[in-house]
Amino acid sequence: MELEIIEDEPKSMILEFRGADRGVADVIKDRLLLNKDVEFASVVKEHPEIGMPRLVIKAGKPKAAVLKALDEVQAEMKEFAAQLPKHKQG
Repeated sequence: MELEIIEDEPKSMILEFRGADRGVADVIKDRLLLNKDVEFASVVKEHPEIGMPRLVIKAGKPKAAVLKALDEVQAEMKEFAAQLPKHKQG
């Protein structure tokens, strides 16, 4: 998966996810929407079969909001992993 920055403005950012389905972008978007400093976050895909998912963010500091969302998602995934029983090799 590659990430391309399509737009990087002081109050908005557009990120394109290449080689990934919409799921990754949606997880980040959902976390962004919990942040009171984020005015808008959405995932768009120009074409259902060939388009790349794009995450559109409008916030006071969009890059900082994305980094915070990624940290929170990573922490949540670690919590989920800790709840799984350890796999024993037989």
